[in-house]
Amino acid sequence: MSPAFLRRPSSNRTLAGILLALLVLMSALNPQRFPTLGNLVSMSYQLPIIAFLSLGMMVTMVSGGINLAIVATANFTGIVTVLLLQALAGDAADQAGPGVALLAMAGGLAAAVVVGLVTGWLIAFVEVPPILATLATMTLLSGVNLVITKGYTLSGFPDFLLAVGNGMAGPVPIPFIILLVVVAVMGVFLRRTRTGLSIYMVGANPIAAGYSNVPVRAVLVRDYVLSSAFAALTAFIMMGQLNSVKANYAESYLLVSVLACFLGGVDPFGGAGSLTGMVLSVVILQVVSTGVNLLRMDPFFIQALWGFIILVLLAASYLGGRLREGRRLRAARSAQQTADHPPGVGAAR
Repeated sequence: MSPAFLRRPSSNRTLAGILLALLVLMSALNPQRFPTLGNLVSMSYQLPIIAFLSLGMMVTMVSGGINLAIVATANFTGIVTVLLLQALAGDAADQAGPGVALLAMAGGLAAAVVVGLVTGWLIAFVEVPPILATLATMTLLSGVNLVITKGYTLSGFPDFLLAVGNGMAGPVPIPFIILLVVVAVMGVFLRRTRTGLSIYMVGANPIAAGYSNVPVRAVLVRDYVLSSAFAALTAFIMMGQLNSVKANYAESYLLVSVLACFLGGVDPFGGAGSLTGMVLSVVILQVVSTGVNLLRMDPFFIQALWGFIILVLLAASYLGGRLREGRRLRAARSAQQTADHPPGVGAAR
């Protein structure tokens, strides 16, 4: 049986109800364009980018941290991959075969892993607060990305790499299939492996985890390496879909990934969070984004909407905590009164 901190059935049912209501609402507001097969396929293409960034954010938040550098790491991975492609294939980078493409992608993944190792080392061994460590990493990588690209867009990728983000396996987009596989693997990882469970234990109480023979520092380093690996996966999907990389692609998705974790019930202080809830929240955000775009609203309105939703969630969490605390206090007083005046004592006298 899974630990209690991995099970949030009530919250997940609420998210499923919200998703169903949004699907009905968007279909009613735009019946010609939203409830169509073409729009469903389009959302399947877009969903993995948000989902992988949110998964990378989730694993760090569950451990009690955060990864503000996740988007910068994704862009850095893409840039390193392009440079390796050009170094291996020269001017014919767009004609490179699968072997060369895989080698370049492996180099990009290695660069992301190095970023995760350095960030995790700063947090685990130097004991820099995660928000400061990842903020510094984000600023450094953003600057490095701009220096390397000089602000220009790099493009021209082989068919193999393009298929990763833009291919089809029958009627289903390849990136969506990759997402399903990764989510299934993550479900097993978080519920069945020592490292996955240790991430939750470290987030809940690192001191108690240490006394339980959990290697807290090693777990934190692995956690940020895993987060960076999700950033690298995001980079490959974006490269395939956009056929280009740039120093500042998808910067607004940093806010969306944090929002997806909050909406999915991940505790910002660590120790709790359900993968199912996080996936449902990502789908909800994608439905809202697509629905607003199809209604031809101002695209900047969506970013303002994300910020508004975060404020609402924070307010609801605060009020919910106050209400739960009030109920606990009332229950404690009632139990104390019962103990002081047991029923039937007065009648016996």
